[in-house]
Amino acid sequence: MARQSKVSRQKHKDKKIILYRSVEGKDEIGCDTIVGYKPIHPGRLWAYVRQLSGQERFAAMAIQVEEEMLFAINWRKDLSTVGATGGLFLEYNGCWYNITRIDTFEGYKEDLQLYGKFRQKPDESDILPYSET
Repeated sequence: MARQSKVSRQKHKDKKIILYRSVEGKDEIGCDTIVGYKPIHPGRLWAYVRQLSGQERFAAMAIQVEEEMLFAINWRKDLSTVGATGGLFLEYNGCWYNITRIDTFEGYKEDLQLYGKFRQKPDESDILPYSET
């Protein structure tokens, strides 16, 4: 049996995604708290994307977590903390996902696997432009 080359065994990151973090602020008069979604990077990131298998979804439900999609991206320092998913969202192909879990694969600085659950798209007015701050 022929050996596969290293390149053919790798996951191809051929899809574009945008990662968002929820941000809170006050309205114009400083009364009501409003929530917006701000990209955490300029542009789009390359990702390997696939739907989770039935077995993977069942395993996630065993620990009471709903997950539907897997997104593998290059390692990022701002996302490298396992379990730090509060307020993280992802847009892929016009659909939005809550990030439920981040897997750093044994702490190596290679890929990060983001697990997501489908959610409704927020209002366009709630999506903020990218800024460094």
